[in-house]
Amino acid sequence: MIAFAKRIKSYLLNNARRLFEKKYIYQVRKKDGLWNELNNYLSRSESTGCSYSDYWAIYSFVRYKKPKEILECGTGVSTVVMAYALIENEKEGFQGRITSMESVEKYYEMAQKLLPTHMASYADLIYSPVVEDHYSLFRGVRYRDIPINRDYDFVYVDGPSYVAPSDGTITFDFDYLHIVKNSHHSVYAIIDKRVSTCYVFQKIFGLDKVRYNAFRHLGFAGPCSRKDIKHFDTTTPSFAFDKSFRVFGNSELKLKW
Repeated sequence: MIAFAKRIKSYLLNNARRLFEKKYIYQVRKKDGLWNELNNYLSRSESTGCSYSDYWAIYSFVRYKKPKEILECGTGVSTVVMAYALIENEKEGFQGRITSMESVEKYYEMAQKLLPTHMASYADLIYSPVVEDHYSLFRGVRYRDIPINRDYDFVYVDGPSYVAPSDGTITFDFDYLHIVKNSHHSVYAIIDKRVSTCYVFQKIFGLDKVRYNAFRHLGFAGPCSRKDIKHFDTTTPSFAFDKSFRVFGNSELKLKW
């Protein structure tokens, strides 16, 4: 019965996603310039890209929040979407830049070749290997060569692969945490289809700061600053779990920061 219920839930969720994807296709189509840029890029790219709901989410965020410094984790079609939004922002007097990171040489070279010339000044494409990093109990991966002196206010997480290079373990994308740790102000993020990443960020920043929408398959984080990063009691580490201790029976341990 449990397996059947899971299949029904998955079926309903996937069908609902397909229906709403049509809604977001319609939203993007209404933006003629964006629609044309997307189709021109996709027709020449080997990348499968994201869903149109993802495109609409990042386009809408950049247009609404008008970030000055965007960190894109994973170069591709999303670069074109955000660059198009920055061009529109600039017409209204708001300048912005994308620092776009890529760890797969094939995709990096393809992005360099395919990025429209009129968008080149809005996107700084950087090829970087992946390194492992950690915070407290959590182990993750991030791009090694992110320019850390840029005052990022928005991070779009669609890379790198969150498999640890050392042993193939599933981890999480560390980059947003890396940026928040080094930033002097609050930073927002949209996280694409990376459930383990959203899970860890919910633990580190709290449910009020990180929301995962299973329907849209997107995580939304922020505004998060260094003061929002939760810390263990390092003097007596067991105190981090003491609220879940039971006098008798099995204690379901829950982390208290």
